[in-house]
Amino acid sequence: MVRAAFVFTVLLLVGCDDGSRADSRTIDVDDPEFRAGQTFHKQGEIRKALECYLKVIDNRKGAAESHLEAGRMYLELQDPLPAIYHFNQYIRMKPTSEQSNIVRQMIKTAEKQFMQQLPGRPMEPDALGGADLNAKLRSLQLENEKLKRELADTNRTQKALVLPPKTTGDKTTEAPKASEENAKPQRFRQYTIAKGDNLSSIARKVYGESTPARVSAIFNANRDKMTSINTLPKIGTVILLPE
Repeated sequence: MVRAAFVFTVLLLVGCDDGSRADSRTIDVDDPEFRAGQTFHKQGEIRKALECYLKVIDNRKGAAESHLEAGRMYLELQDPLPAIYHFNQYIRMKPTSEQSNIVRQMIKTAEKQFMQQLPGRPMEPDALGGADLNAKLRSLQLENEKLKRELADTNRTQKALVLPPKTTGDKTTEAPKASEENAKPQRFRQYTIAKGDNLSSIARKVYGESTPARVSAIFNANRDKMTSINTLPKIGTVILLPE
């Protein structure tokens, strides 16, 4: 924090330069909007100052100083990503200027600020010291990709271990029996309808019992002669009884 305050102080002093040195002046600092931005900044109107600098950037090409001031405003507003963008624009336009090294330090400050704003605050402001944050970010990305690959491999292994459903012993033994029973021809005996017969009495005479299953079996075997389970053919008609 002391280092960041020092950088801010140096930039403020540089920004207040009266412009007497010819190499420190560019065309955008003469723009009325640029001067208005400086005034707003001194008054503590950071957002209004930022609007002025952005207008200069929109209206002029090569507005390096306006990019620098816009970056400073974004940094004060705790908005590090656009701050980094504008600082980089300044470095691109004026890579060897007296302020370029300070601006590079400002970029690192903005990167630390951005890392603080990430969910969970993975890094404290001075956790990396002078290390390159871009390199650390790349390392974290590679580690994340590695974990994703390991997770995918684990999922594939678990799927491969899933066995097909077992066929129970009962089913495997019952299947041949069912086919054997289906292969045997159905056998019938003949019965001649007598006076007073019905399907229940016939089942009782022939099978020794009268159950719904026996009655249904007789009816199904003689559907060509019977219209319903309660209507028998006329006396003397021969019907079939399943054995």
